[in-house]
Amino acid sequence: MNVIAFLSQKGGSGKTTLSVHTAVAAEATGERVCVIDADPQESATAWASAREAGTPIVATAQAGELDAALRAAEGEGITLAVVDAPPHAAPAAGQIARRSELVLIPVRPSAFDLAAVPAAVEIVTAAKVRGAFVLSACPFRAPEIGETRAALEAYGLPIVPGEITDRRAFARAVTTGSAVTEFEAEGKAAEEIRALWAWIRDTLERK
Repeated sequence: MNVIAFLSQKGGSGKTTLSVHTAVAAEATGERVCVIDADPQESATAWASAREAGTPIVATAQAGELDAALRAAEGEGITLAVVDAPPHAAPAAGQIARRSELVLIPVRPSAFDLAAVPAAVEIVTAAKVRGAFVLSACPFRAPEIGETRAALEAYGLPIVPGEITDRRAFARAVTTGSAVTEFEAEGKAAEEIRALWAWIRDTLERK
């Protein structure tokens, strides 16, 4: 079972949105997926409660429960666990990073998000795990996107090609317990999420 985590030390970075949408995209390519909701806000769990489909499974795992949740998922034949990590919780975030094959750090093109990057990078480095940045909630064709990408290059971690644009389809899909790849399967938001999952899958295959 592969484990990936979306981790940010800043709230509102888009990690829950990316977690659930990536999970659905992965499932569509044949993965058996479980979302581990380790964020005390339990937004992924709320999304699942509004969802008609029974998969992907969403399991909560607060402090100290991660190992048990991952063991249970693997025992159920899950091939991919997507962990929605808690913000502002370095010990828990460190544990999640150590259990992951890949940590994705969502970053919006803003000064506040960039200020939170060093803490996330430190967690990834300490865990000796592969990490990568994902540009998320980006304004359409804004110059800040290129500026943020340039700033992130200084940290030496890969940056996922392209970006996730701040599109209404994401909010509308989440409200109905669906993902953009289901809600507007041929839309631009769905295209961006499928591209993100394709990059993650290719990275995991290069172990």
